[in-house]
Amino acid sequence: MIENPKPMHPGQVLSEVYLSEMNLNQTEFALLCGCSPRKINEIVNGKRGVSASFALVLEEVLKTTAGMWVRMQAEYDLYEARKKAA
Repeated sequence: MIENPKPMHPGQVLSEVYLSEMNLNQTEFALLCGCSPRKINEIVNGKRGVSASFALVLEEVLKTTAGMWVRMQAEYDLYEARKKAA
């Protein structure tokens, strides 16, 4: 079986691509999302995943698609599950 490289956690993409490009810190972004800064911090640091309901928030705030965030989270979760099962 060909081993795929580890996918990026959606929080890493959120931080390195979106927050960076928008020149926003986590607290400012949390205000835009209507959530706590702690939630954004946990997602950015890979301690929390992006749920389907939060993917809808990201879709609205970032003008992305919720599906992109859900797929990214699923790929990351599947990679981690395979690693644990090995």
